[in-house]
Amino acid sequence: MTTFATTLATIGHGSSAYWYFTRSTGLVALILLSATMVLGIVSSIGWTVERWPRFLSQGIHRNLSLFGIVVVGVHIVTTVSDGYVPITFADAVVPFISPYRPIWVGLGALTFDLMLAVLITSGLRRRIGVRAWRGVHWLAYLSWPTAVLHGLGSGSDTKLPAGLLIYVACIGAVVIAIFWRLIALARANPTWRSVAGASTAAGLIGVGVFAAKGPLSPGWSTRSGTSPAVLAQISAATSGTTSSTSSGSSSSTSTSTTLSNQSLPVAPFNTTGSGTISTRQLSTGQVEVVLRLALENTSTPLVIELLGQPEGGGITMRTSHVRFGTESGTVTSLHGSSIQATLSGNGESLQLSLDLTIDSRSRTVSATISGRSTR
Repeated sequence: MTTFATTLATIGHGSSAYWYFTRSTGLVALILLSATMVLGIVSSIGWTVERWPRFLSQGIHRNLSLFGIVVVGVHIVTTVSDGYVPITFADAVVPFISPYRPIWVGLGALTFDLMLAVLITSGLRRRIGVRAWRGVHWLAYLSWPTAVLHGLGSGSDTKLPAGLLIYVACIGAVVIAIFWRLIALARANPTWRSVAGASTAAGLIGVGVFAAKGPLSPGWSTRSGTSPAVLAQISAATSGTTSSTSSGSSSSTSTSTTLSNQSLPVAPFNTTGSGTISTRQLSTGQVEVVLRLALENTSTPLVIELLGQPEGGGITMRTSHVRFGTESGTVTSLHGSSIQATLSGNGESLQLSLDLTIDSRSRTVSATISGRSTR
């Protein structure tokens, strides 16, 4: 009987109130910052109607900015307090020093610094003069795209439909407001308007390509710049927790999915894969762990099912099942984040070796996989 001591804290950690607060406040802060941007642009155009005078836009714009700073502050405190990743208060203020996703966390720190600069100079507006205040206030336009990239690159809800909807809505609202302003500035230099419009369109396309190739593609947790030492620290910190999911959530990862007849690469081979991990506490007290991996250039999932008794920091495996298309087998060895398994089918027998990296927040897995024939 083999003990599986890899990360099983996917849901256990997710039950932390801090984790929910840092996720929700991050999204709310983006919504508030986007609304502030839109209202600032509307005020600069001078748009007004009888039921919406200009001073109302300016007042709401100012109050949303203040509220946004407060929400960002809560976001920082809960992120640091969560303790799941080694992010400190210094990382939240000094850009690009965090060992965890340094670029994307650094953009969040830069956003916070820019917002603070605008807030402080607004309070000192009469002392520093309108020209200096206005120059710093333009930084607000830079804080919004850095916030969007920070959320996409470091957020754990980027792949969720609700999270994507929020990003699309925020980006769409700001882009519409920008083009509205460009159209409204009839007296502006046509060349300047063309350059500004083309730059906005190019930026929008760039964000879309980045999201598709980066955070929305498999393996982002290992490609986002986190140092190997931090990845090892996260894995070690979560290896002592066993978690469970509700029957409703586990149904989405049911192992009854019909598999195609596609075969594994010809042995010997070395490839990579990515997918999801789910855990479920059974009424018998046992824990079911299901790994679903899509191998590179292969659409058929490699499914690994483990069933065992919670013990120590993981589970003691009782039974296992491995499937890939028409080939099936069992797990022969588990050690930390390494799995050995055998598969047979179509008159062939294959031994697989998998080294896993698990992102507990997003419940995703990336793996290096090798195989050799045992005939």
